[in-house]
Amino acid sequence: MSALLGVYKRGLDVLVRAESALAMVAMAFIILINAAGIFARYCLHRPILWVHELTILTGTWLFYVGVGILFARQGDICWELLVDKLPSRVRRAIEFIIDGIVLAFLALLTYLSYALLPFVSMSGAMLSFDLGVPDVYFYAPVGVGAALIFLPVLYKTLARLTSTEQS
Repeated sequence: MSALLGVYKRGLDVLVRAESALAMVAMAFIILINAAGIFARYCLHRPILWVHELTILTGTWLFYVGVGILFARQGDICWELLVDKLPSRVRRAIEFIIDGIVLAFLALLTYLSYALLPFVSMSGAMLSFDLGVPDVYFYAPVGVGAALIFLPVLYKTLARLTSTEQS
């Protein structure tokens, strides 16, 4: 099991590096298009209408990819002061229960997000005003983000499970 976890961890590290690169590109893109939008609006007196829409779309993707990075790097907020005072067995039991609830929620969120996409794209008329981008691209980040959070939480749970078995 530890060999499988090693492969899983290396794959997760590659995924996090790719997510980080994507997040940096997305943030730079948001800054550049907003700078162009500000320049066009205030200096040229000709606003670029699609900048706001593209910022929302890119920012939504950036948020959900960023949350995946946050969970993979274990940078999420947790209340360890109280948990660390619990006996070891109780703490492990609580951690497994919480991980199980989180994994079930993320799996359900991923599934239902992708189940929603055909309904969003069914009419084909749901396009953004300025760019004409289908609304599916505004809804898809939720499922992608849930899957990107699921992977590191699953790794953490499996690693905790193997450390319990070896103890």
